[in-house]
Parts: sequence; structure tokens; C-alpha cells
Amino acid sequence: MPRRLVWIGAALTAASAAILYAAPAQYLGRQQDDLLYIIGSQSLARGGYRLFTCIGRPPLVAVVPGFSILLLPVTWLCRGWTGAYQLFCALILAGLPWLLWWWCRKRLGEFESMLVALLFATSPLVLCQSGAVMSEGSYAALAVLFLTATEARRWPAAGALLLALTQLRLAGWSLLPAALCGPWRRKDWRAAAATLLPASLAALLWYVWSHVASQGAGEFHELELRASYQGRSWLLPLEVAFDNARYYLAEWGGSFLPLRWIQAAGLAGAVLAALALRGARRVWPDSGSRSAVLMLCGAVLLHAFWPWRYDRYLIPLLPWLLWLLAAGAGRRARWLLSLLLALQLTFQSARWLAGVAAWRQPELSRTYAWLREHTDAADALTSALNVRDGFLSSRPSLPLPDTQDPDGFAEVLRRLRVRWVLWQDDIDIGLSVRRISTMERKLQRIRTCLDNDRWFQLAHEEPQEHSRVYELR
Repeated sequence: MPRRLVWIGAALTAASAAILYAAPAQYLGRQQDDLLYIIGSQSLARGGYRLFTCIGRPPLVAVVPGFSILLLPVTWLCRGWTGAYQLFCALILAGLPWLLWWWCRKRLGEFESMLVALLFATSPLVLCQSGAVMSEGSYAALAVLFLTATEARRWPAAGALLLALTQLRLAGWSLLPAALCGPWRRKDWRAAAATLLPASLAALLWYVWSHVASQGAGEFHELELRASYQGRSWLLPLEVAFDNARYYLAEWGGSFLPLRWIQAAGLAGAVLAALALRGARRVWPDSGSRSAVLMLCGAVLLHAFWPWRYDRYLIPLLPWLLWLLAAGAGRRARWLLSLLLALQLTFQSARWLAGVAAWRQPELSRTYAWLREHTDAADALTSALNVRDGFLSSRPSLPLPDTQDPDGFAEVLRRLRVRWVLWQDDIDIGLSVRRISTMERKLQRIRTCLDNDRWFQLAHEEPQEHSRVYELR
């Protein structure tokens, strides 16, 4: 075996080991969606798709079932051991550096491809999600296979992968330009149908089921978009896009800066994005690269206008951003990638490899302990992140009802037999343009309702955790 392949193999092994060493980077339930995926998988194993930890066992319309289906082998084999889900997701993420190197080496040099894989694996955006039971790692892996299938014109395989990607995350529909690029250029409508029909039929079934199961309320993401944009100024989408762009550029740029320079993170991200855009212009004439560029453009546009933002959304974009960064640097690619790797390892990676204590234990640990000790096991609570809070306090839960006044709020809780309200100040739920978001206004209304001592009394407070527990009188 050539010596260079030995060194590359050793480097990729170290990249995978770094991801595994960082796992679990955060406690189970921190993002709430991780619990939704696990609950969804366990519910599917029982023949349903319901949120059985919540009052009334409502249908699980908040997440498409693809990732819960992917977790089914873990559910069947490990029988409730939640650490198995974290290990499974960490292994998928740890396999990505090898997959990225394999894909990039056809477009970059072997050494440059190795640097791209190392940059991805040691990125704080990746390390902070190691072991998280989230769909982004699986999505990125399938996206590589999807691009390979479209480049090889294997349209049935591309159709099956597009089906899987759109059921893993609804963001998979941003792949439509990439999926149609080849068939459109060749006027091959049979190939276009083979690529699109499976995903379209599955999406239609999901849409119909979610509407029927929720008694007409609709699919969760559809509701969120309507609530965020319907009846609002036409300038709001532009404000959301600007706010999201500023956030994501700062997250990417901050990967290479010390924490004390965090104010410059947005500028650093903008410089990197400009260089990646230059790379996109350079590779565009190559027909084999167009699908990847269109895939990235579709994802960027989707996340620009989606009124929620999380750093994990960058994981499926990061491989292609790094690839275009190298393409934009041209002959200086290895020097630029090496410099970025050195900066990332020095200022950011070590912190996540050592572990961030605040992410490895629940920030409301004392509050949950009080609820377990001072409430009955059958007592239900409601909160902004009710699935997380109910799971970690071992209590049934309910989402915060949306009412306009304290009387109505108390009446809904009394009718549903909910006794406790858990409130957390300055809770981060990933809102774009938070000051004018629909969810923020709902939280402010409920905060006002809790101040009404006719209906609610303060039962417990944890100043260090910025949390309070209210009891319905």
C-alpha cells in the first residue's frame, strides 16, 4: 500500500476518533427533538406514531418519521437503553470523514480532501453534536450517496435516496434543484419521474396523515410557517433572512477564532463565504459538480427564510462549504485548509473534546429534582419545552396552551388536569428575529398570565437556573 494512503488512513481514523471521543457532547433531551425521535421510534415499534409521554397521546406530527424508522433497529435490539441511540448517532457522524474524503478526492487532491475531512471532523459545529440523537449526520451521509447516484445517472437509486432524505428532514426538499439538474438538461422526463415520484408520494401520505391525525390542525412545519409569516409585512422574510445569515456566518466564522474575538466571527464567516462563492463559480462549468452546488444553494435558501435557526443546521452544509472553499483557493487550497485546521484545533476543538460541562448535564437539574420530590408521579406539567421537561422530571406533560388571558389559560389547564407550570427565563428555542416572532409573543402572554395570583402561586424558584414552578390554585 502506498505510504500516502497509510498516512491518509491514519488521519481519517484520528478524525473519527475525535468525534467518538467527544460523544456524548450534550445530555439527552437538551434539544428536545432528540427525545421526539426516540419516542417516535419506540411508538413505531408498538405499531403507532404518537407522543405517548404527553397527555392524550397526541399524534407525532412534529417530525417526519424517517429518522425514527432509521432508529428502529436500535429500539428493537437495545430495549430502552437510551445510550445506544447516542452511540448509534456518534458512529454515523464518525463515518462521515471517510465518506467526505472519498467524495472530495475526485475533485480535489488527496491531501486537500483529507484536510476537508479533518476540518469537518474537528469543527465545533460537529463535535458539539457528537452523540446527539439528531438527523443531521445521517442526512449528510445520505446526501453524499445521493450526489453520487445523480452523477452516475442512477435515477431509481437517486429517487430512493431522495425519498429517504425528505423523510429524514423536510429540509430534504431543498434538494429538488440538484435532483432535477441532470434530467432537465437532457430532457429525460422518465428519469425526472423516477427521481421525484417516490418522495412526492411519501410526502403526500405524510401530509394527509398529519391532517387527519391532528383533526385538521395540520403538519407542524406548515403551521409554524403560517404562524410566522401569514398576515405579516412583506419585509419580514427579508429581515428573517438577514438575521439568519448573520447568525450562520458568525457560527461558521467563530469556528476558527478564540472566544475573546467572537465579535469578529461574522466578518470571518463572510470572508469564508465569499471565498466559497468564488469556488462555486470556478466549479460550475464542470457538469459533475453542478448537482452539489445546486444542493448547497437550495439548502442555503431554505435556511435563510426558515424562521428558526440552530447551529446543527450547518452540519449538512459544512462538507460542501469546505469543498468550495478549497476550490476557491485554487493552488493555495492546502495552505488555506491547513491554516484553518490549525486555528480550529487551537481555539475551538480542544474545548469540545474536553467537554463543556454546561451541555453535559441539564441546566434545570435542581428544578427537575424538586419536581420529582414534591409532586406525584401522575401530576402533569406544562412548559415551553414540555417533552424535555416532562422526560427529565419523569412527569406527563403538555405544551403551553395558547390563550389570551389568565382566566382562559387557567381554564384550559384545569380542564386538562395540569397542575404545574414550569417557567424558564430567556429560554433559547432557536427563534429568528425573536422580538417579533409569534412564539415570543405567545411566551410573553403566558408570562403575564403566571403573574396573576388569583390563579397561580409560585411553588418553587431556582434563581441560579432562572426557573420557577407555578401551581394552579
